[in-house]
Order: sequence, then structure tokens, then C-alpha cells
Amino acid sequence: MAEDNAITGMRARNLATPGTGLETKLWTRSFTLLCITVMLGYAHHALMTPTVPLYVDDKGGSALLAGLALLAFSVPSVAVRPFLGKLSDAWNPVWILTIGLVLLALGGLLFITPLLAMVFFAGIVRGVGWAGLNTGGYTALATAAPALRRGEASGYYTGITASASVFFPALALWLIDGPGSFQLVFLLSAVIAASGLPFAFSMARMMREPQAVSQPSRVQPSGGLFERGVLLATGLNFCSTLAAPAVTAFLPLYARSLDIGNIGLYYVFAGLTSIVIRPLLGQKSDAIGRGPSIAFGLISQLAGLLMIVAATSLPLILLGGVFMSLGSAMNSSATTALAMDLAAPESRGKSMATFSISFQLGAGVGAILAGALADAVGFRGMYVGAIAITVLGLGLLAATWKSLPRPATPGEPELA
Repeated sequence: MAEDNAITGMRARNLATPGTGLETKLWTRSFTLLCITVMLGYAHHALMTPTVPLYVDDKGGSALLAGLALLAFSVPSVAVRPFLGKLSDAWNPVWILTIGLVLLALGGLLFITPLLAMVFFAGIVRGVGWAGLNTGGYTALATAAPALRRGEASGYYTGITASASVFFPALALWLIDGPGSFQLVFLLSAVIAASGLPFAFSMARMMREPQAVSQPSRVQPSGGLFERGVLLATGLNFCSTLAAPAVTAFLPLYARSLDIGNIGLYYVFAGLTSIVIRPLLGQKSDAIGRGPSIAFGLISQLAGLLMIVAATSLPLILLGGVFMSLGSAMNSSATTALAMDLAAPESRGKSMATFSISFQLGAGVGAILAGALADAVGFRGMYVGAIAITVLGLGLLAATWKSLPRPATPGEPELA
């Protein structure tokens, strides 16, 4: 098998063998193409996220209608992932990713139609496309990443996808308010999604049909649409993402209630911290193991939330936000690597589809929960709720500590 065929043979276990550059090299052509392709899909999404509510408002719709438009995207995005996961196991996952890009581009073009009703149909199309992009992307990542460098691979992958949210939302708002229009943003989003197709096609050509498993897996796949083997990684990541919206969405309102200005600096510091540190933290999780890495992430997240609750000035809020971002970055990288460790080779698609739901479900439920707590008990009470969720995650980690795979070492490629 050639070095560039890092994600060839999707049923074969990807174990790192010391002394061979084949299984331990991370930045193969396949992994590079995967990162570029998914980055372009996330750039499309980052352009559309702030644009859709503004577009609905511009067309005379209410805030409720804008929320329903976002719901039209979110529901199919979560609902179809288990089906796409099973399809990824039976087919080439890169084709699932490719279909996702096509649907994202088509959804962007549908928004150009000057009908408010089209917003909902386009949202459904984009939601299915988003599910395909993430299901196919995470499945390809699980196969492409060398076993000894899964944490590092997850760090680069999640860091690259997170980088889209730093630049592209601001670009969308600038185009709407400045030289462009909503239609220009929609067209640009479609072009960006479509520009990922050549990279996806190149990646797909490097793959063969699924092969028989070369050695039996210790992890037996479960029946049904969801993979029980990765529920631990899914639950831990869900706890982390569930607490995050209290900071990412509601920190400006909290700062305003304290008469603290310049809170926009938080997004700059948090974004840069998250992007730069993810590969380093992911690499560390390969060395020290998933359990200590996730514990570090949750404790860092807990420390950040405590600082925010105690804050009366901008510096402490910014420091708390950086700690929160650091913890979230560590958790996403380590839990993604843990899901790859726990996934049976013959059901990677279903496993990674199950795991990837935790990101969107955590963010969506977390935003609703944070808003409800803020209305009921105030912003400080909301952050106390986020602290309780983080402590719950630490409790889950402690209760399952002995079942976590230990770090692999040279001469011992199997994470057992």
C-alpha cells in the first residue's frame, strides 16, 4: 500500500507499527486533502450562520421565524447522521462527504431565490449536507489517523475546522453591510462549498472498496443506528459542549450586565487560543492518555467558569474565557481521539456519526438551557448551572476511568 493511501481499505484496522513511516506519518496527502475539504465546508457554514437570521429579518420575518429557519437546518443535520454512518460503513465515506458538499452548495444557491418559504427548504438541504460532511469527515479521519497519533490528528482536524469561525462570519457581515448583499453571501458560500469538490474527488480516487478486516477487533459493533461502543466518548464530549454556550453565546450579555466593555476581545483571544493550542494538546493526549487529557480539559473549563462567575472586571473575564477555550479545545481533541480508539473498524461510520451528534446536540441544547437558566435565576445562576454540568462530566469520567484505553507505546500498537 502506498504512503499516500492512508485511508485505503476502510475495513482494515489502522494500527501504528513502530519503525515504519507508513503507519506513523500523519500529514499524508490523504489527511491533507481531508483537512482542506472539511475546512471549506466549515467556511460555508460559518458564512451562513449569521446571515440566515438577518436575511429572514430583512424579508420581514420575526425572530421566531428566524429561529424556525435555523431549526429547519439543525433537525435533519442530527436526524440523518445515524443513517449516513451506516452508509459510510457500507460505502466509501469520502463519497458521503462529497455528497454533503454538493448539498451545502445547492442549499446556498437555493437561498438566492427571493422567496421566504425557500429559506426552510434550503435549510433542510443544507442540514442533510452538513450531516454528510461531518459523518464522512469524521469517518475518514478515524481511518486516516495513525493509531499512535490520533490525538494529534484530532487536534489539527478540529483546529482547522474551528478556524473557519474566526474569519468567515465577520466577512459575511461585512459583505451584507458594505459592498455586497445577501445574494452575494449566498453565492460565495455555494462557491466555497463547491470548491471543496476537486479535493474530495482526489481523495476518493485514492481509496479502494472496503476490505475484509485483517484481524478481529476487540470492540464488537452493536446493532441499530447508534453505536454503543462510543457512547462514553459521546457523553463526555456532550458534557463539555453543553456547558460552552453559556460563555460563547451569553458572555456579551453577562458583561453588559456588569458594565464591562470591550468584551469582543474574548472572541479574539479564545479563537486564537483554540486554534493554536489544539494540535499541541492533541499530541499531549497521545502521550499521557485520553483520561488525563479529558480530566485536564474539564478542570480547565471548570476553572474558567469559576473565574467568570467571580469576575468584576474585563481581565478576569478574559482569563476565564481563555481557560474555558483551552478546556473545550482539549476536550474536543481528546474525546474525538477516544471515539476513534473505541470504534470497531467494521463500524467506524456508525461510531463516528454517533459521536459527532454530541457537538451539535450539546451546542443546541446548551444554548436553550443557558437561556432558560438566565431568565430563571440570572446570569450568575446560569454559570453555576454550567459549572454543575462540568462537574457532572468529571463524575462520568471518574466513574468510567478504569474502562478507558491506556496510551499506546512503541512495541505495543494496540490501545487496549
